[in-house]
Amino acid sequence: KKKKKKKIVVPLWVCQGGFAGDSVVPPEHRLEKFKGKEMMATYNLGGAIPDAEFLFSSQTENVINRIRMVAKNVCHGVVYDEELHLKMRAIKDGKPGLELIYDAMDGYLSRRPAGKKLHDPLAAVVALVPEVCNYTHVTPHRVKGQWGSKLLRGAQQGRIDIAVSFNRQVFEEAFMY
Repeated sequence: KKKKKKKIVVPLWVCQGGFAGDSVVPPEHRLEKFKGKEMMATYNLGGAIPDAEFLFSSQTENVINRIRMVAKNVCHGVVYDEELHLKMRAIKDGKPGLELIYDAMDGYLSRRPAGKKLHDPLAAVVALVPEVCNYTHVTPHRVKGQWGSKLLRGAQQGRIDIAVSFNRQVFEEAFMY
């Protein structure tokens, strides 16, 4: 007797990547370096274009319930800087993971005092603490290696949403937990 394969459904897939342009991000949350842009090349999606397009397609609707994108322009606002380093110093002792981060970033900040963008850590926090960001429903799209997002209007709700802003305090509390 053959065993029937169990259908696996992913309730939420968090993707660090994509881009939410001016037509998607409210003006008060736009980073200066991205103002006026609707499309940008993004490393993660650009490195696997056919795979990304497949994941966003209707072919995966029965396998992936929701897709949450943590956009490049939101990730670039999350920086491990001297301010976060001082907070980390105050709580790291006795916590091996935080001690490791602190020690690594101590050396990094001595070479690059402007800090380090926390792309992947933000996406990891979003997977565990979704309220760290605000989201809107979109359809991602690509043109000649650049990615953008088309806003779903009104009552339209798709299965894909994208981060348009983040709450630094919520991020820091989750990151340093």
